[in-house]
Amino acid sequence: MSTLTQGLRETFAPRRIIAEIVTLAQREIILLAAMILATVVSFYFGKDFSIYSWISLAVGISTALNLILIDRGRLTNYFWGFISNATWLVMALQNHLIGDIASQTFYFVMQFVGIVAWQKQLTAEATTEVKSRKLTSAQVLLVLLGTVAIYLTVVFVSHKANGNQIWLDATLLPLGIVGQILMTYGYRSQWVAWIALNAINVVVWYNQLHAGGTAASSMLVLQIVMLVNSLYGAYVWSKNTLD
Repeated sequence: MSTLTQGLRETFAPRRIIAEIVTLAQREIILLAAMILATVVSFYFGKDFSIYSWISLAVGISTALNLILIDRGRLTNYFWGFISNATWLVMALQNHLIGDIASQTFYFVMQFVGIVAWQKQLTAEATTEVKSRKLTSAQVLLVLLGTVAIYLTVVFVSHKANGNQIWLDATLLPLGIVGQILMTYGYRSQWVAWIALNAINVVVWYNQLHAGGTAASSMLVLQIVMLVNSLYGAYVWSKNTLD
């Protein structure tokens, strides 16, 4: 059996999906409940019950589950990641956010790469949780140069495509690529990218809310929730390390 096949089977196994949620630590259950509650409350008080608002609710709930499982390095985060990426992509398309569209497309493809990388580590170490690693100085320099190059490329493409909030929106793809790649291979520096990306997303969706963007209030709350979670994830991965 190939690593991808085995990883997909484990990722989508109903028993494992449930087990990896119910065995979370109490503080993580509380954080998960708070994230989902904030998403649901925002949806209700937004008074927008269009199809896109329901999609944004699905984005929020699946993203909350995805994030809390990433915090613990658990494989089934990718199950929720598939759902989150697909629904988020719909919202990005509806709001014409070019950088976000590119980011979510990239994340969706990277779910498969991540499943393979995480399954390899879990199998090799006979464990159920991925451990974090530290970047070398040369790797840090490479990451910084790559981030700047991708950012300038996205700015150019977004300008040509008449995207919204070009300079801010263009940061989403490079930060997302860096964060996703570092997460895929178990580097704790991923959280620097996620914290920056989530903070910028708060600003992007705040602006969309004031511009009358579709289901923007729910998406704004989701960004705030994600920012809080990324701070917690950075803490957990700094403790759960191979180094």
